[in-house]
Amino acid sequence: MKTFVHRFLLVLAAMPVLAVAAACIDDDGSTGSRPNESYPTKVVDAPIDAIDIVVRETMPPQYAVVITSGLPNGCARFAGWEMVARTEAEIVIRVTNRVPDSDEVACTMVYGTHESTVELGSDFVSGREYTVVVNGVRKTFTAQ
Repeated sequence: MKTFVHRFLLVLAAMPVLAVAAACIDDDGSTGSRPNESYPTKVVDAPIDAIDIVVRETMPPQYAVVITSGLPNGCARFAGWEMVARTEAEIVIRVTNRVPDSDEVACTMVYGTHESTVELGSDFVSGREYTVVVNGVRKTFTAQ
């Protein structure tokens, strides 16, 4: 009986610590500060860690680009992507993050990533080379 009481008291004492730890974990599983209404934020280009071309085996083939972008610290949040330009041989995409607009905001130095899939469609000429440019990082592929 005495052991049960000790265990119960230990669990009871640990509950506030667990509640505080859970409150520090964001919806996306990361920890640290996050931009909110308490300080101004700005939109900046995200660092690009990887660009992968996906070819879906349909007729005609469908293409997509999977972009892994960086979240340089605990305050950075993925803001979005937009197709900026498309020419006969080049597709330009911009990926952005939202970050604090001041260097005085304390952020954890935890590097995270975000993965986006951008559908490119099927209007590609077989055998022709195309280049996808995301925030200045280039990836070239040949259409099937």
